[in-house]
Amino acid sequence: MNRLPLVIIGGGLSGLYLAYRLAQQGENFLLLEARDRLGGRIKTSTPFDLGPTWFWPGQRHMMDLVQELDLQIFEQQNTGDILYEDPTVFSERLSGNQYKMISYRIQGGISSLINRLQVQVPTPHILLNHKAISVEKQTDTIEITAEKNDGVRKFTCENVIFALPPRLVESTIQFVPELNQNIRKDMRAIPTWMAGHAKTLIRFQRPFWKDHNLSGQVFSRIGPMMEIHDASSPNNNYALFGFLGGSGTQRQTLGETQLKYLITEQIQRLFGNTTPQPLEIIIKDWSQDPFTATVKDMEPLKAHPHYRKPESLKDLWSGQINFIGSELAPSEGGYLEGALIAAEEFLKEMSVKMRNT
Repeated sequence: MNRLPLVIIGGGLSGLYLAYRLAQQGENFLLLEARDRLGGRIKTSTPFDLGPTWFWPGQRHMMDLVQELDLQIFEQQNTGDILYEDPTVFSERLSGNQYKMISYRIQGGISSLINRLQVQVPTPHILLNHKAISVEKQTDTIEITAEKNDGVRKFTCENVIFALPPRLVESTIQFVPELNQNIRKDMRAIPTWMAGHAKTLIRFQRPFWKDHNLSGQVFSRIGPMMEIHDASSPNNNYALFGFLGGSGTQRQTLGETQLKYLITEQIQRLFGNTTPQPLEIIIKDWSQDPFTATVKDMEPLKAHPHYRKPESLKDLWSGQINFIGSELAPSEGGYLEGALIAAEEFLKEMSVKMRNT
């Protein structure tokens, strides 16, 4: 069995970006991803995003990367008035000027970023459909066991980088020797960003809301969509997307058929009875995705957590285990920007260690 210098577990943006930079440096490594695709919570139903959608001015790592990869970006459409509803207010129209905020999207969806990164990493460095289930510390190496379609495989390496939400690592991967309870407690306490949420995409033949000088933006205290935005792309693909309210358990109880009925009903209620029927409604409930969410993530977050890397996750197993990912970034935690920052921080630490050896 070949001994690898480094194995990255998790092929979301943070893990794949790290692989991209290591490949540029000519480093030897392997990336293991449980899904049959890369991107993690980044998922596009071309060209519409079912996961992260935006990044913002001032997030320089994202801006630098899209320029480096020669990707095209455009501003989120927010011209026009917005709608608001609650149990006492019926489709109230408000001036959109006070809610205008510049945000950027990537043409073709955020998955275009993942695809462009993936082609820059030599194929032998990436293994899909390999779910890590255990890591075992040996004398001076680490043995990783991963499940795949036709059994298990073992990998021996000197260092492991977990590019997964800490809750997912704690609940799905066995450590030998076991991590102590304080470390496990710290990992469980870090909420996985957006894991408790669900997103719906409603495709239309044309952007009918623009006919009435509406931006497509809606805030609702009724639901099922609590927030709605224009998801259209520059290539004549028209859609609205919404964040569904309630917990993962409540949505699971309702079922997809009932949710789609309620979504259609809400669109008619907000925009009027002459609103055209959707071409398609797609729901992605991240709380039901076992490669994203744990039982603790079934309740959606009510505020943006103050993310950081706990001291207990630093220098584990004499520095042979490291953690990156948006939830552990020193800044911009939870965002795409945070995923890149966390990977960059590890690269800096690795560079310092190499200079000192």
